[in-house]
Amino acid sequence: MATNHLPRESSVGTSRRDRLLEVAADLFLRHSYDTVTVEMVCAKAGISGPGLYNHFENKQALLIAVVESPLAALHRFARDTAEAEPDPHTALEILVDFHIRSVVGTAPTTLVFMKNEHALPETDRRRIRREMNLYAEEWISIVSALRPDLSEPEIRLLTQAVFSMLNAVATLNKGLDQESIVKTMSTAAIKALTSPREE
Repeated sequence: MATNHLPRESSVGTSRRDRLLEVAADLFLRHSYDTVTVEMVCAKAGISGPGLYNHFENKQALLIAVVESPLAALHRFARDTAEAEPDPHTALEILVDFHIRSVVGTAPTTLVFMKNEHALPETDRRRIRREMNLYAEEWISIVSALRPDLSEPEIRLLTQAVFSMLNAVATLNKGLDQESIVKTMSTAAIKALTSPREE
């Protein structure tokens, strides 16, 4: 009888890889790339040293995956939302909610990248920056439909400023539950992006 379940070994392997990415993201956010060691990642993840090399060639490959995997997921979600939701205000609310939950759930990709991009090869750095720009463009196109009072440079500035505000939640959410964070930051982001400018 056919089944869609993965074999047990693959499931364990996937969970270990995810655990390594989660731990590494937190370490790369809080410490510089040069001070984070494979041993530190493995110890915090509860995985043996050789176990890491079953999933990543080296520490640099781990950093690339930490940044690239969630960024691709963000971009894919934003693109699909923009295509599926005709109302720009609703689309923006969905993107804001998803972004905040992503930030609360794991270290923000942008902050990890900016702190450690010096450790990446130029080709990887360019590819990741291109993906970041494509993600931002999805937001910018939606905000543009809602803010005819702003020029394109102003919309770009505003959108990037909101990104910075939301990404900062990762280091400022002490003592708050997730839903409180989402509600507070969603309200702030939506108001910042959609409120008409006072003359």
